[in-house]
Amino acid sequence: MSDATLSSCDVPLAETADAVLLDLDGVVWRGAEAVEHASEVLATLTRAGIPPVYVTNNASRPPSVVSDQLTSLGIPTDPAHVMTASLAVTTMLHRELSPGARVLCVGGAGLHQAVANAGFEVVTSADDGPVAVVQGYGPDVGWSQLTQAAYAIEDGAAYFATNLDATLPTERGMAVGNGSLVAAVVSATGVRPISTGKPQPGIFHEAAELVGATHPVMVGDRLDTDLAGARNAGYPGLHVLTGVSQAPALLAATPAERPSFLGLDLRALLETHPAVTTADGHTVCRQARVRVDGDGVVLVRDDQDVQLTSGLTVTLDELRALCVAFWSRADAGAPLPVGTLAPDLVVAGTREAEAVA
Repeated sequence: MSDATLSSCDVPLAETADAVLLDLDGVVWRGAEAVEHASEVLATLTRAGIPPVYVTNNASRPPSVVSDQLTSLGIPTDPAHVMTASLAVTTMLHRELSPGARVLCVGGAGLHQAVANAGFEVVTSADDGPVAVVQGYGPDVGWSQLTQAAYAIEDGAAYFATNLDATLPTERGMAVGNGSLVAAVVSATGVRPISTGKPQPGIFHEAAELVGATHPVMVGDRLDTDLAGARNAGYPGLHVLTGVSQAPALLAATPAERPSFLGLDLRALLETHPAVTTADGHTVCRQARVRVDGDGVVLVRDDQDVQLTSGLTVTLDELRALCVAFWSRADAGAPLPVGTLAPDLVVAGTREAEAVA
């Protein structure tokens, strides 16, 4: 697939894969609530023999707790189908450290459990002489734990992070993520950690291995972690508009972050995906047409030009055509000014569009 276009399929997308890898926050759930349509779609996949595997940068909880929450939301899940950033970081520790080495863990129970189960001695103080520090998200992480990490790193301990997500989506809004807490330690020590979560490819490959998949599709809501990671892992990525990255971010996406497919929500896994083509100065997706005029972009609706003005609502097909038009111009060295042309573009059928209405 070219970096400046989207893929298409004439059968439901899930049928092209032998497993579906799914981010959790913003894709399957928002805090304690299930994302709309998630339970029905995932039940359909399971009945069709296409196993869902959950891939999360949230390192605070062990797989059993994650699976219990999914089950409580009407999505029955085996812990063996959950890949957390805590599990992924232990693979790196095995490569870098001696068996039984002391590791200072800064994070939640899931991180402590994963590191201990991997055969390392978990400590919580720099005075215990750890050879490595591993930092992951934990709702109770505070000054004391961050300071112990800083002391240990200053004493020469290697520094690892489960992920570098600055924010964490919740039902209330965007909360402080592990990357923001890592930034405090980096500021204090001048040492940057090795990160093993998304968008690194290893966590995706390990997730696929849980179910023996060789050609999965990855579903996410963040371009810089989920979709960049899918590209790094060599898997097609479906971007859904139920979480962090919305239409303006998609238009400005770099080649390394661009998805293969776009959908409103997880129902896109059960749908075909149309081709986006370019001809006669227009970018076309089914009935949607986009034209680039000089430094401007217009939608063509019923043979009338519609400017990308503030607050404009577009269809999903129009967004597909717009993405390809913007990406093509960017890759040709003539990027279009997303912030000027489409500062708050919204897509019909999303929560953002409902809020505007």
